[in-house]
Amino acid sequence: MHVSPNDHKHYRYITLPNALRVLLVNDPHAHRSAAALSVNVGHFHDPVERQGLAHFLEHMLFLGTDQCPVIGDFQRFISQHGGHNNAWTGTEHTTFFFDIRPSQFAASLDRFSAFFISPRFDADAVDKERQSVDAEYRMKLNDDVRRIYQVHKETINPNHPFAKFSVGSVETLADRDDSNVRDDLIAFYRANYSANLMTLALTGPQSLDELERFAKQYFSTIANHHYPELAINAPLVTKSEQHQWVTIEPLKEVRKLTLAFSVPESPEQYRTKPLSYIAHLLGYEGPGSLMSLLKNKGYINTLSAGGGISGRDFREFTLGFSLTPLGLSHLDDIITYVFQTIALIRRDGLQPWRYQEKRQVQELAFHYQDPQRPIDTVSHLVMNMQHYAPTDLLYGDYMMTGFDRHQIQAMLQHMSVDNLRVMLVAKGQHYDQRADWYHTPYAVKRFSAQQIAKWKTDYISPVLTLPDPNPYIADALHPIAIEQDASEEPSLIEELPGFRLWHGQESHFSVPKGHIYIAIDSPHAVATVKNIVMTRLSVEMLLEALNEQAYQAEIAGINYNLYAHQGGVTLTLSGFNDKQPLLLELILKTFSQRSFNPERFETIKAQLQRSWENAEKNKPLSQLYNSMTGLLQPNNPPYHALLAALETVTLSDLPDFVDAMLATLHVDMFVYGNWHRHHAKALAETVKDSLRVQGQAYQESVRPLTLLEGVGTVSFERPLAHAESALLVYYQSPSTDPKAVATYTLANHLMSATFFNELRTKQQLGYMVGANNLPLNRHPGLIFYVQSPMAGPNQLMAAIDDFLNAFFMVLLEMTEARWQSSKQSLLAQVREPDNNLRARAQRYWISIGNKDYQYQRREQVAEAMATLSRADMVRFVVNTLKPRTADRLVMHSCGTDHQQDAHLDGTYPIADIAAFRALCQRSED
Repeated sequence: MHVSPNDHKHYRYITLPNALRVLLVNDPHAHRSAAALSVNVGHFHDPVERQGLAHFLEHMLFLGTDQCPVIGDFQRFISQHGGHNNAWTGTEHTTFFFDIRPSQFAASLDRFSAFFISPRFDADAVDKERQSVDAEYRMKLNDDVRRIYQVHKETINPNHPFAKFSVGSVETLADRDDSNVRDDLIAFYRANYSANLMTLALTGPQSLDELERFAKQYFSTIANHHYPELAINAPLVTKSEQHQWVTIEPLKEVRKLTLAFSVPESPEQYRTKPLSYIAHLLGYEGPGSLMSLLKNKGYINTLSAGGGISGRDFREFTLGFSLTPLGLSHLDDIITYVFQTIALIRRDGLQPWRYQEKRQVQELAFHYQDPQRPIDTVSHLVMNMQHYAPTDLLYGDYMMTGFDRHQIQAMLQHMSVDNLRVMLVAKGQHYDQRADWYHTPYAVKRFSAQQIAKWKTDYISPVLTLPDPNPYIADALHPIAIEQDASEEPSLIEELPGFRLWHGQESHFSVPKGHIYIAIDSPHAVATVKNIVMTRLSVEMLLEALNEQAYQAEIAGINYNLYAHQGGVTLTLSGFNDKQPLLLELILKTFSQRSFNPERFETIKAQLQRSWENAEKNKPLSQLYNSMTGLLQPNNPPYHALLAALETVTLSDLPDFVDAMLATLHVDMFVYGNWHRHHAKALAETVKDSLRVQGQAYQESVRPLTLLEGVGTVSFERPLAHAESALLVYYQSPSTDPKAVATYTLANHLMSATFFNELRTKQQLGYMVGANNLPLNRHPGLIFYVQSPMAGPNQLMAAIDDFLNAFFMVLLEMTEARWQSSKQSLLAQVREPDNNLRARAQRYWISIGNKDYQYQRREQVAEAMATLSRADMVRFVVNTLKPRTADRLVMHSCGTDHQQDAHLDGTYPIADIAAFRALCQRSED
């Protein structure tokens, strides 16, 4: 097996007597164990008369086995021992995965393997869980991705299994006179689930021999029925579907053009990656690229290449364009330029050095890949086992074994006008059909003779060029020596008025990578909502100005981002550190020029407007969350406030605003990873030179938070035009000390699985149900949320209150062993070491932002948690969370289906946000 030199795990691939393929991964440093099982059965296998059955089966396997007959027991066990679990159903595969404390791995595998040996399919669970599947389907009725996906299904070859409805509903899963869905479910399970179609991945600190013993002990009895893989005899696209122009109406303000080519899919192509090579050249964003040409003409905002649906024997290669309003009237021109670029690649692009350059980037990524969490490792590898040879399971995603001109040419031959399908998603077009299930308006027409003739031209615009050699590919590929007096933790190495530089050289992960954080605080940047909007506009304009020149850096594995926040803006760089100074210099040079192009200003302003308007059409829970953070954090306004301020901003406002913002600055800079001190200081000089302003005032921004202490239960309603109701209950700690963090974190850990099981699995109130930690501005918090097609806000509030009123009894009835186990599993999570350089850098950066310069916060929280008793937790639930004594904020929206249940009992409505804030205390970090 080809293993990365930087990967210190040990691997073993075995096949059990029942033909189950197993990958064992010993990770001596892992603090969790994890398992994933994938079966080569997905919605393609659904009977035509029972569409959604594979997805329904995925749900049902969690709900009781002969080994553990109690519904919800598996999830409770995993949660109790500090783990997570989930599953997904795709076109051809269904995958289940979880992680847990290593000491409980054997017990969890015993429960997990029973999914595939002795599921019960209890009649009561079947009746309830199909409601959950239906709620999942209905939740996405207003989701444009799902609505467009359904049209895609209806416009390919109807005889291909991709055309089936994949989710399921109460209609497709209903009991019928001649067909009971439970019987069909059992028959489907028996007819499709077989060990020879399964792959299993296990990882943890356990030895390979112990992991092998687990695999044999718990999974050898899965039945092997010797089922063949599903044979698909119908092509995805026939001549009837070629030359199709499909127009779709979205709900959000979206303008997207997608070109799709159906290409042959060979199982061996992962070794040479011809499509990846072509996608790299088509998707290039630097000077002379297709993206650059179309953007400069004002036709598009973004371009992506190489996506598309795929399976064992079919593949779509797609190019996607986010269009401007002008682009909508130049669609044929855009497609013409695409075919000119393809022709350019055919003529000049098939060069071994280009392949070798991409291969070098891939090899670097493989050699110095960041370690993953155990659950991510098994979830990824279990799917690789379905597609790659055993020797390539780790390397297959990266490998490019050699330049094969004929193979690339063969793929390019399929990227022709004759093999093209076009999909346009935009409002205001002509539609004469309506899709099943999601009711999406759409239309289908054929290409005109004029279009075909235009696109088949031999002309290639001289503006189009292929990429130059990449100057950002790393040369220094070995970590530098550790400085003699280097400490394990970052230290402050320079402090000036308004500027602090922190540095740390990382020795544990030993990779030639680094992270640079530059936080630019400016009170002027966040002084008003209009200023906040201008900050975000300025950020977007700088990113726009950088894109062409910095694209090669991203290709080479150096990432950058600039984002606005409650105090100003932050610039981050990460990846191979060798050429990061080159990129930082480019970014700061672009910033210092501060070119405010009028055309790009109008485009970016329109993009922000569309983005925020579309966010106002997100699912109800997302909108409630946005309104809640906007209400509590004045420097984080909700979308409607941003939109109102955006209307007032003109291009002439920006130069003076940026100058004023830079006149009141405070900069914290952190250089971490494969850097010596003198490197950090040299980088800092570059930053200081760029930001130096005459007469500068040095001032940190205040990040205010509205406090809820003493307010009782207050509520805020968002009227939303949505069929479903949603409700979110937020509890906020008045204290930020380690004990408060420990208490809220432990409460969530103890409650979340039970809350989910009670309100979703038992009461079937909705698909989106949960309890989570929610810290805001360092104040710990808890949220409980439900989005429901079944009940209005008053009923949802009653269900949450009933749960909170009764939960102290759950704590009292918990055995001492379970109490200790739950607490110890959470303590292990809190103390879990950083998994990779990125995680460690991020943790240190958060500590610097929180002024935790001793980096002891995590251990202080753990120590406080260790002292918490069950009596402490009961007191917390009774005194803080129980409705009759609670200070809390309830955000709610009444669905159009529940108007009779709109009124919320027992709360004080917030009628005026400004007046409410004035009544409350506030913290100022």
